[in-house]
Amino acid sequence: MPHFTLFSRSLIFLVMVSAFAGSVFFSQEAGASSWNKDLVYLFKTLPVQESGRIKPLDTAARFMLLRMNGKRTVSVNQGGKNISLSATEWLLDCLFHPEAAREYAHFSVDSYELITAIGLTPHGKKRDRYSYSELEPALDTLFALAHEVSARPENIRSLLDEQLIALANNVLLFDELTHFMDFARLRFDVAKSALLTLLFPEDHEVPLSKVVEKLPDQLKSLVDQAADMDEERKREIAKDLEAVFQRLDEVSASGQMLALFPPLSREEKEWMTPAKYLESAFIGMPADTVSGDIALFETLADAAPDSGAFVSAVKRLHGRITQEAQARGEYKHIPLEVHFYDARYLFFSQWLFVLSFFLMAFSWTRSPDSRLARVLSFSILPPLILLGISITLRCIIRGRPPVTTLYETVLFTTFVAVAIGFFLEFISKNKIAVSVSALLGTIGMFFAWRYEASEGVDTMPAVIAVLDTNFWLATHVTTIIAGYGAGLFAAALAHVYFVLHLPLWKEKDSAAMQTLATSIYGVMAFSLVFTLIGTILGGVWAAQSWGRFWGWDPKENGALMIVLWILAVLHARRGSYIKARGTAVSALILGMIVVFAWWGVNALGVGLHSYGFTTGIWKSLGVFWIVETFFIAAAIGISVLFPRKEMPVQKGSAQP
Repeated sequence: MPHFTLFSRSLIFLVMVSAFAGSVFFSQEAGASSWNKDLVYLFKTLPVQESGRIKPLDTAARFMLLRMNGKRTVSVNQGGKNISLSATEWLLDCLFHPEAAREYAHFSVDSYELITAIGLTPHGKKRDRYSYSELEPALDTLFALAHEVSARPENIRSLLDEQLIALANNVLLFDELTHFMDFARLRFDVAKSALLTLLFPEDHEVPLSKVVEKLPDQLKSLVDQAADMDEERKREIAKDLEAVFQRLDEVSASGQMLALFPPLSREEKEWMTPAKYLESAFIGMPADTVSGDIALFETLADAAPDSGAFVSAVKRLHGRITQEAQARGEYKHIPLEVHFYDARYLFFSQWLFVLSFFLMAFSWTRSPDSRLARVLSFSILPPLILLGISITLRCIIRGRPPVTTLYETVLFTTFVAVAIGFFLEFISKNKIAVSVSALLGTIGMFFAWRYEASEGVDTMPAVIAVLDTNFWLATHVTTIIAGYGAGLFAAALAHVYFVLHLPLWKEKDSAAMQTLATSIYGVMAFSLVFTLIGTILGGVWAAQSWGRFWGWDPKENGALMIVLWILAVLHARRGSYIKARGTAVSALILGMIVVFAWWGVNALGVGLHSYGFTTGIWKSLGVFWIVETFFIAAAIGISVLFPRKEMPVQKGSAQP
């Protein structure tokens, strides 16, 4: 029987756990579909403007599907096989195979009461997914109920009301997608229009592209000839034109969704949807250019996706749009953003934090000085690096500092808290800091994932005007969020401190508690430095933006509360008014204050410079504060019932 060293056993253990984790990771990947991978990549990297930002079509598709389905892939049955479609593949099916897409169960419904309310029979599960075909018989009822409840003030809407509105909006979104290509499927009956008969004497029907190619010049010609026409002829032409343009208006309504075409002028910022692009042919854009691009869409609508004509049209359309976007300087980060989402850095970081947490839990069965424990302490590094890479790539893609949205505050706060714990482990060497880091990393990444899924919107939006200053974003906002991360880490250490007060721990753990108390003190001081600097910089920014240093804005007051509380705690400790236990209790209260400053003031829905307003979280915040209040009361009770002898303070250190 072979003999394994401790290091070998450790390595084997890590490989086995990693293999298990890998099976979890890769089981989430989208499976094969009928779409060619190279073709899908061309569509993925097609630039589109949405909410003021130029992004890949893939990103737009991901968040459409996330909002509708609750995840970025959809499971479908194709050819008798269950496969998983990526967001872009799903979008392509919506555009080019709308009948098939109507059978996909991609409408996530959180409550069967909603299905019952619109007159349908729910599936067996409370939360399930439904297809458009299943919902179609009840759409009139759904829209009527959604219209009724949307008229109510938000503060009195029930959860079912919100779900009705969300489902109605998702159905409308899907309906727009499946009808987006209608303009490319349009054919004009030449015989029904004297004007079209004049333009196309040898054709029975013509596509939209041909009409757009010839109609603008014909209009100019008719204007020039108008003076020589009699009134009857003018009325005939006017009637013909009215019929043609009415048809154009009807079909152009379908192409209102995806702004795929850059404007003609480099000074203009707003891209054009196919509908707007069609209009541009009559107000200055070369008609042959517009006609040629519309003809490409017509080829896509008519040809089979696996045909040479379809592939050629996609390549030409991609080349045409990307060339314009590159000339405008708006394409350079599109491939990088596609890579960012395809690589799934945040997903892997999330689950590697989970793995690290379990590895650290296992390490507590070994001595802190053992080689295995030391190796496992580094398990926090891979997810931390992946999170750092994610934040860095997001900065490059947006050309912004790390924090401009509430979602980004979650990522950056998690990164700061975990990094503090990792480096603190080199000082304490007792596995507590790195274990807490693994737990906070897990919680932070799951919270970020849940927040993104619940909001269902792009997490890299265009920056609002008041935040559109990179210098202040890189200083004021980033430093305050770093202070948040440190404050929350101090609160987490304080929880561990009071758990160690329980009688199940040995008296020899007092040394660990003393190290823990010193760590709490140091991390609170770290939080003070960054929060104070950030608050001062925020005041300077306010003076430059609004003419006053302090506006008593809720966000400013939240940061000030953190600063004043930590100052009071540190002074009380230096003055020996509180010691280790008092500092730990204060750190618990600090955690409650940080959460209020971070999320509570955003839920107020007021203020000039917030990182983003959030509704519907008061209940969760209330539960958190109540639980923390009970924990503080229990912590004080434990300290009184089970007092611990404190280790002597090292010379030169702060009095605990």
